[in-house]
Amino acid sequence: MWVLKSMIWGASSRNDLDVLFKGDTLKVLWSFGDTDPTHGNLKGHGKNRGHKSLHLMGPMFHKSHILSAASRHNQEIHKWDVTVQNVSIQSTMDTLYWCKILQAPTLVEKHHIIGYEALLSRNGPNSQPLVHHMTLFECSTKSYPGSDPASWNVWVRSSGAVCNSNLLTPRQFLPQHVGIPVGGKTGAKYYMLEIHYDNPHGQQAFDHSGFRIHYSKHLRKNDGGIMISGVSISDTQLIPPGQKLYRNVGICGPSCSNVMFPETGIKIISGILHSHRAGRKMTLRHVRDGKELPRIIEDDNYDYNYQQVRQLENETVVMPGDYIITDCAYETSNRKRPTFGGYSTKQEMCLSFLTYYPRIDLAGCYSMTPVREFFETFGVYQFYSLNMTDVENLFLYNGDILDYIPNTIYAKTKKNRSNLTEEDVLYEDSLLNKLIISDPVEFHDRTFLSHLNLLPWTEPLFTKRVEYSMINGKHMTFCRVANDGVSIPSEIIRYPNFTAYVKPPSPCPYQMLMDSTPLSSTAARMCSLALLILFTLFLSKNCN
Repeated sequence: MWVLKSMIWGASSRNDLDVLFKGDTLKVLWSFGDTDPTHGNLKGHGKNRGHKSLHLMGPMFHKSHILSAASRHNQEIHKWDVTVQNVSIQSTMDTLYWCKILQAPTLVEKHHIIGYEALLSRNGPNSQPLVHHMTLFECSTKSYPGSDPASWNVWVRSSGAVCNSNLLTPRQFLPQHVGIPVGGKTGAKYYMLEIHYDNPHGQQAFDHSGFRIHYSKHLRKNDGGIMISGVSISDTQLIPPGQKLYRNVGICGPSCSNVMFPETGIKIISGILHSHRAGRKMTLRHVRDGKELPRIIEDDNYDYNYQQVRQLENETVVMPGDYIITDCAYETSNRKRPTFGGYSTKQEMCLSFLTYYPRIDLAGCYSMTPVREFFETFGVYQFYSLNMTDVENLFLYNGDILDYIPNTIYAKTKKNRSNLTEEDVLYEDSLLNKLIISDPVEFHDRTFLSHLNLLPWTEPLFTKRVEYSMINGKHMTFCRVANDGVSIPSEIIRYPNFTAYVKPPSPCPYQMLMDSTPLSSTAARMCSLALLILFTLFLSKNCN
């Protein structure tokens, strides 16, 4: 066990500021100058200072080790550069998701992807890339009835388009016994690259970013796969305003693991936890037979701008019947309105991206609060012109409310948006802002969003009741399967009862305690914020 001393040159050590080296994100400050600083004074250091988020503990498979090992065994490694060209980012674009269809290399035999790394554009020698993360989706062409190679090739020749879909993962090289399949008779022929640009300072730029995939025809012992788990991206994910720490959970349960996992289970070798700007703590929990096992991944100091692959020191076996729970905690002290699930960085997510083996036909295993239960939590039972089944379909299938109630005020009124902020536009366009309450009568003619804004979020007993209801109430689980021949229906379950895992006591007697909420009993005291922009890439299944 390592401990970082919070010391300034010449100052005495203060044990109560010791920081335990764990798997959390550690924020490190640095500075240098011509003279030694005195306590409380960095005069003379000027601009020679900075900060960076780091993961100091845990193993990592490095590119140099992987490539040198291949060279020793005379194994040729190939490269496939996947990039966009001349994507225009305007100063008015705070967030942009850009999608591009690409054709895979022609590989007669199956190969293994053994690693991948980012290729980033910069607009100047001192500028940070605008890329926040990148995702590569494996396309299942059979999912589109009547599709033919000619139509896919048209998309390949295009420069891409604005998109709305999923997320992430950064540089990673895989252990020697695992490779992600590419090519061969059954391999995907097309992929979709999605890049998320984060532009909070209103820069204008052209981007050519992407990433480099390393692959080899020398197959490893196991085919690896990547799956997503957590909270389904939807307005039913809600974080109240003014909260020091508030939890959401997403569940992958037995309805999926019993059907999809082999008898010997799957072995998780690495993962990424992902939320947005309000995220503060994230944990990937593992439950078996009513007992929580050691946490698969845990970060009590989550940093939205520093999202790295976590290589597991010991591979975690997840068996049929097990639960995987993505547990997220958010801080919204300075927000005045509720925050909802969504793709913008001003909205939220609670997701885990897991690399595992042996590969199975599973792309995603996640959950959401059932639509009816979500509204009933806030005392709402019916809307004008829509029954609750219609409302559920709108949420589950990304429907347009105008398809259900055309020729209404929604189609006839358009608010002047010239003075609206991005957050205002998100609220204006929200489905929750278009549902008008009819039952109960005391809420008549309110939109559901305006109803939420009137609730007593400053009352701790009220917000804790909502949090408890959302966590311990019903969850609708989804098992997204890549194989068209397998269909697993969604299921309504309760949050499982289990004995929580108790972490061993800290060997550091002076370790500071953080807020006493949920995800972890202790956490390291940290300082500063990191502004390091990180780029990510994610290999998943199905771009439909």
